[in-house]
Amino acid sequence: MPESKTAHIDYFPQGWSEEVHDDYYIEWVYSEDPTILVRLDGTTGEEYTVTPITGVNASGEEFVTKPLSDLSREEAFEVAITLVYAINGTVGRLERQSEFTGESA
Repeated sequence: MPESKTAHIDYFPQGWSEEVHDDYYIEWVYSEDPTILVRLDGTTGEEYTVTPITGVNASGEEFVTKPLSDLSREEAFEVAITLVYAINGTVGRLERQSEFTGESA
């Protein structure tokens, strides 16, 4: 697993990249489909927002589920990495990867 460049996360799943734009704006992007990502944004003040994005429509608008807002920095990192692993596991099951289905390879 790749090592995180952040102070609050040790590792993130293989097949994802970590884009640290600055200390307050970080994205974890699914390598096979860069329209799937989790964005951590603390640029608006002391509170952070984590937004899971699961694609882009034909107009270029991101498919966003409800952003999680008003989080502390530590909470935001915990939520972000939980979402990354959840999305990663879902993709793995949908792609029938044995690691996620329990089936032998």
